[in-house]
Amino acid sequence: MKHRWVFLLASGVALLGQDLPQVRELERLGEGGREVLVLGLDAQGFDKLRGHQRKFAYYLYRAAIAGNDIAYLQTHRYALDIKELFEVLYAHREGLDADTKAGIEDYLKQVWVNHGQYRHWTHSKFVPAKLDFAQLQKAVKAAKKGGAQFHFSKGEPVERVLVRLKPHIFDLKVEPVLVNQAPGQDPIKTSASGLYDPGLTLKEIQALPQEAQTRLNVRFARKGKRAVAEPFKIGGVYGEQLDCVAFWLRKASQYVDNEMVEREIEKGGVKVKKMRYEPVAIQKKAVDELVAYYETGDLARFQEHCVAWVQTKGAVDFLNGFHEVYKDPRAVVGSFEANVSLRQDSEPLDRLSQNAFYFEGKMPWKDAWKRAKVEPPVAISVQAIVETGDAGPISPAAYNLPNANDFRKLHGSKNVVLQNVMLAESPEIRQKTLEAFYLPEDQELIRKHGDQARLWQVYLHEVIGHGSGQPDASLGSEDPSVKLGGVYNALEECRAEAVALYQAADPKLAEIGAATVADQPGMTQAMYLQLLTRQLRANGEATDGVLRSAHRQGGQAILNYLIQPGKDFGTSVIQRDGHFYVQVSDAQKARIGVGEILEKLQTFKSMGDRAGAEAFFEQFGSQVNPDWQKDAQARIAAIGRPRETAFVFPALVPVVEEKDGREVLKEVRLESKETLAEQMLRYRAWARSRELAPK
Repeated sequence: MKHRWVFLLASGVALLGQDLPQVRELERLGEGGREVLVLGLDAQGFDKLRGHQRKFAYYLYRAAIAGNDIAYLQTHRYALDIKELFEVLYAHREGLDADTKAGIEDYLKQVWVNHGQYRHWTHSKFVPAKLDFAQLQKAVKAAKKGGAQFHFSKGEPVERVLVRLKPHIFDLKVEPVLVNQAPGQDPIKTSASGLYDPGLTLKEIQALPQEAQTRLNVRFARKGKRAVAEPFKIGGVYGEQLDCVAFWLRKASQYVDNEMVEREIEKGGVKVKKMRYEPVAIQKKAVDELVAYYETGDLARFQEHCVAWVQTKGAVDFLNGFHEVYKDPRAVVGSFEANVSLRQDSEPLDRLSQNAFYFEGKMPWKDAWKRAKVEPPVAISVQAIVETGDAGPISPAAYNLPNANDFRKLHGSKNVVLQNVMLAESPEIRQKTLEAFYLPEDQELIRKHGDQARLWQVYLHEVIGHGSGQPDASLGSEDPSVKLGGVYNALEECRAEAVALYQAADPKLAEIGAATVADQPGMTQAMYLQLLTRQLRANGEATDGVLRSAHRQGGQAILNYLIQPGKDFGTSVIQRDGHFYVQVSDAQKARIGVGEILEKLQTFKSMGDRAGAEAFFEQFGSQVNPDWQKDAQARIAAIGRPRETAFVFPALVPVVEEKDGREVLKEVRLESKETLAEQMLRYRAWARSRELAPK
């Protein structure tokens, strides 16, 4: 699972002895620059890696880029064609009038950061703000006259493609929602997700064998009059992209770390023991099993990959595969995501993970649903070099994978905090947001404790929250996520956020250095205020009066539960000078309310109570407060705060030399100087290439 939000820290602040990475604001997208803030990231320490580690990172980097187009195909059946159309027009924009140029560029950049025409987190459709269909037609004619070549998925002429794409680009009423999980509606029929052929229904999916319904790596197509599940694999769905991903992974496998091991060898008829360097077996297995998974589509090979991946401790970390299920209306099928990163000092996370069993024992739910044994989860801090697919350019601050409950019970999970993403900052936006959305009497508290509170909220959410609890024995081997269906993601994000709030005041946090005893109450208060205020502000994001993101539904449920009439949880939303603010007058009372939430959520999860979970989120988590929404939208517009943050990641630049008549990778450099357009056009050129240094 992902931790959605990105931190906005004050310039020059250092956390836990860590230097802030170099970050630069590149541009703002959308009307008035209010849709997306684009930040450029650095990743410090790459030059300190050993040569083979830099090469390992480069080949993993190429594998991540090779899979990026899969995210467009999974978002919507036409998203990749929309990307192709606008990329070609962007490359042939010279000679167009200024308005048409600007319209093409702005829409394309938003398609890039969202992998299609739907917003990454809210799942709502967007249309060009500065371009109409007549301008688009003229641009196509000009591009063709200039020699442009369009390469669409079905090989259609561009004129026919324009007619097909027109409503999907310009009409908000055509397939308006990417993922619809509203109770009482068919989530397949009413969602635009590219994981299902148009016209399929939930009833048809439920008629398939259980194995097909619950697979992580299938797309559902209509063949004649029936639905079929087609696996993701080389030679199958996304086969072209996965073949290229596997090509680069095989090269990466040759550069895993080495370790000194003792081996018995025969020398002169005598067996002797010798020390020699060999590839680190667990790291190599993580890569090789992933290749085997892509070759076969066999989930058993993916499980073997995940077991090795969780245990891998190399200087270069990576993620590549189909993991998060936010883009599936049924919350079953995984989206492609990939990253490559550098491991950093993870001492704070280590201290927290070593106490996971302690926090499990303090959870406010039945003992039968507490894990009897908790191995310290793997928890690391990294600097991201690249994130593609569902992972970037819009990036989480952290993630906890794999998601399967049976896997977590047997093998644990890996908790990864993306340090340079988490510490990304826009001081101007942060200051304006603080002044606009917090009561004057709370602003100094946030300035003093806010950074530390946000940091430890992420740590607690990922390391303790997602890994806690267990199913009731009555479920047997059935995964709660399957029983709960589409509501599972919202429940799990709400549960992890509530765990962070509930455990924030525990004295163990002061013992392990999260805060001093004197500062812990302030940090706890700041954590409550920040989460709830962020949620109040999020009401301004909804376009149709409904919150669809699992993360937003989770936060909304906490806020609404704590302020419900007839209850006193020391929390309220007050109106002052025409604006709404969160007020936490008693954090101890708020903790009691959060404890009640956790007890309910764990009951739903452990018992597989789908009806109970859906009713809970229908009451507390889905609906937008119209007064909050109107006020939040006005304040967001006044301070010029973009909806989302997207990142331009560092580029790995290969240095190639000729050896024995062939090109070999001599060295790899890291550079942080690209714009968003330069990054994404390079991805276009590199995605299908198998050259070491594509032109």
